[in-house]
Amino acid sequence: MEIEAYTARYEREHGHKPQGKRFWRFILVSQNVTAKDHTLVLDQPMIYPMALEKAQEVAGLRKSIRIIVEP
Repeated sequence: MEIEAYTARYEREHGHKPQGKRFWRFILVSQNVTAKDHTLVLDQPMIYPMALEKAQEVAGLRKSIRIIVEP
């Protein structure tokens, strides 16, 4: 099951959808309000589709409901 990726913040900052190779940063949002949202910073540059796949893996393990792509 894919977890929703929210890209509006990134798009406002950069003027386009996430693309290219860079060090990506994501916020993994939890459904439970008592749980803290987690920041995931990838330690190596990746193209966006690969980075999103990695974020979805981690989000699945943390039972997150949304991934926010940070600018």
